[in-house]
Amino acid sequence: MMQDQRNDNLRTLGQRSMFAAYALVCAALLGLTGCGQAPATADSSARLAATRVEVDVATVRRGRIDTTVDLVGTLIPIRATTIVSDVDGTIESFPASERFVEVRAGDQTVRRALGLDLGHPVHQGDVLVQIDQSDFKLDLKAAQAELALAERNLDNVLAWQRDEEVEQLAAALDEAKAARQNADAELARAEQLREGRTISESQFDEAQAAARMAAAKVRRAEAALKMAKAGPTDEEVAVAQASVDAARARVAQAQEKLDDTTIHAPYDAVITDRYVDVGDRVTAMPRVEIMQVIDPRLLFAEIAVPERYQAAVDLDDIARVTAEGIDQSFPGRIDLINAKIDPETRTFRVRATIDNRDGRLKAGGFVHVALPVDTATDVVLVPRDAVVFDEGRPAVFVCRDGQVQRAPIQLGLSDDHHYEVTKGLDEGQRVAVSKTSLLTDGMNINLNDEGIGEKGKGGKGER
Repeated sequence: MMQDQRNDNLRTLGQRSMFAAYALVCAALLGLTGCGQAPATADSSARLAATRVEVDVATVRRGRIDTTVDLVGTLIPIRATTIVSDVDGTIESFPASERFVEVRAGDQTVRRALGLDLGHPVHQGDVLVQIDQSDFKLDLKAAQAELALAERNLDNVLAWQRDEEVEQLAAALDEAKAARQNADAELARAEQLREGRTISESQFDEAQAAARMAAAKVRRAEAALKMAKAGPTDEEVAVAQASVDAARARVAQAQEKLDDTTIHAPYDAVITDRYVDVGDRVTAMPRVEIMQVIDPRLLFAEIAVPERYQAAVDLDDIARVTAEGIDQSFPGRIDLINAKIDPETRTFRVRATIDNRDGRLKAGGFVHVALPVDTATDVVLVPRDAVVFDEGRPAVFVCRDGQVQRAPIQLGLSDDHHYEVTKGLDEGQRVAVSKTSLLTDGMNINLNDEGIGEKGKGGKGER
């Protein structure tokens, strides 16, 4: 029972406090409005004028408003390349950069240049890494020697026989013909002697064989002379030429491998990672990553846009991009819109291109993207600070003849700074944009300079 009584006392005390607070508020309002007072005297009128509320005002205008949806995206470089080697070998060196470190060695300070590493800018064609060339130079020399031999063989085939060699073959033919004549004459005598039975059959056979051999030598000499005068066949030339072509291909391959030992920057870039050091061995297969470079001058802000906005996003729309720690926003043009919606997240990917030539943004960072999803032009606009809500119903205080009048309105689109008013206000009217929570219908006011509250014409918002 004592506890119940204590609770009743507390409730009574609370009610009295609330009543006292309510009385104070009513007194303040009565003092401001003069409601319930007798006709004002000169002194009371002065006091009333002195208690007028001073408010800032803005003029209702017509203009354009963009409604945006706020999304979180990731900055990715428009170009990123992982540098690898097309040949197997050992890292010989990295070019020295402009940065250096100082090392204390005894009483001396040794300055040591840093090799290209993360954060270093490079230009297209700059050397990024040098692989040991010793074995590749030997392979090139061997291929060049094979080519020289093949070219000499081809020259011999094309030249075929020299004039003096043809003359020698002609003389050899003459000798062969003379020898055949002698052999024929000896055979004729042997036939006569055979009839007289003065030689044996074996001697006659020897004479016949000598005649046949002399005739064969003539035919062989004639063929050699004919071949020398005719030159090489097409097949012989083709075989020699193919050998030269194969040797040249081996030289080009060896030269290409030698060139591949020096790796160059593919474009103006910045090194973002380096994975190996001098003395490490790299291979083409399996691929060993050496470093990564990116072009940071153009970045993509990649965002996942909810499916319900698929009809509202178009190429070339301009989004506003902001990043942590940077006190400015960046325009991003919508250049890529994915044609596929992710079935799990019910979103589609959009990429906005950002000019980052000043280097303020970092690839891989998170950004906030205000993506335009609706636009209205030539509509009535009112500052957001002017709108008050009573049980969800919007209204403004219109300033006229030193007083404010509460005016219900209907709202359309909105952004960070303005509302679109579809009904209830006209262009040129003046509305209060400060102390709106203290204003009541018919309250006397003093106006500050026109134009306050009209700052900002863009930004983010939602329907």
